[in-house]
Amino acid sequence: MALKKLLKFHKYAFDWENYLLLARAIRAASLARKSLSGNAASPSLASSLNAVNQMYLSPQPGWKISDPEKIALFASFVVSVPVAWGKCVQQSLIAYRLLNGYGIPAKICFGVNRDESSDDGHAWVIRLSDPQQALGEKSDPRERFKLVYTSPLPDQSVFRRDANSPLS
Repeated sequence: MALKKLLKFHKYAFDWENYLLLARAIRAASLARKSLSGNAASPSLASSLNAVNQMYLSPQPGWKISDPEKIALFASFVVSVPVAWGKCVQQSLIAYRLLNGYGIPAKICFGVNRDESSDDGHAWVIRLSDPQQALGEKSDPRERFKLVYTSPLPDQSVFRRDANSPLS
């Protein structure tokens, strides 16, 4: 499994932007581990909610990304290699931090399974420019999960300041 992900990752290996994104994703993963209490692959909702504020990053000067979809790929990669240590919560926290850091306003969402016989939950990230599409998800998580938390809106004045510049 890890080898397959490494081969998929290889196609991104020749662009400087991707090296920076990988380093930032690894740093965000480290922060996510520290922010979540315990090392559970599926942390509790309370622990996850406490981590949201710690993971927010305002837009960083000089950060540029050609395709925001890369962020979801790299977040998935860092929670899976060399061994899987996280699931949707960790991946979503990383993507949430990086999207906002790159100047792409995003919110993190948490939901519980609509099937009351299951106590499963899920976390996902939405960009404010496309709130109906969860980043990196094949289907809409709201079809299976009832939304119970959405992070506060990022400070839009910070994002508007650079509205005429390329993605930062």
